[in-house]
Amino acid sequence: MAKILIIDDDQDIIDSLTMVLERHGHTVTSKGDLGSLVDTVKGIHPDLIVLDIMWPEDSQAGFKAARVLRKDKHTSKVPILVLSAVNQRSNLAFGFSESDTSTEFMPVDAFLEKPVEPKVILEKIRQLLYPGHTEGR
Repeated sequence: MAKILIIDDDQDIIDSLTMVLERHGHTVTSKGDLGSLVDTVKGIHPDLIVLDIMWPEDSQAGFKAARVLRKDKHTSKVPILVLSAVNQRSNLAFGFSESDTSTEFMPVDAFLEKPVEPKVILEKIRQLLYPGHTEGR
């Protein structure tokens, strides 16, 4: 299965995702901060990154991190799945959805809201890792 890197400041989220993903055969590595992100990704060589958007120090840190990863030639092709509670926790007059992904604003491959059901994130990961394959193949 896939090697997945979870980047989130909430250890409970990391623990629960790790349990679900490992139960389904994935190898999981986690990171609780955004420091040395490109070096971490280059060292781990994940097949997919699950990235939180909102961080205590900067509510846009995840967006910035995704942009940095996309600009580096060694990390630019790794699929990024944003998993965030930005729509519930922010006081913004607007929300985010998968339709907001773009090369400039939110350069990620998919967006899911926390909390997320295990079957939903597993299906999204399958779609990102194996595009074009249908369920049961």
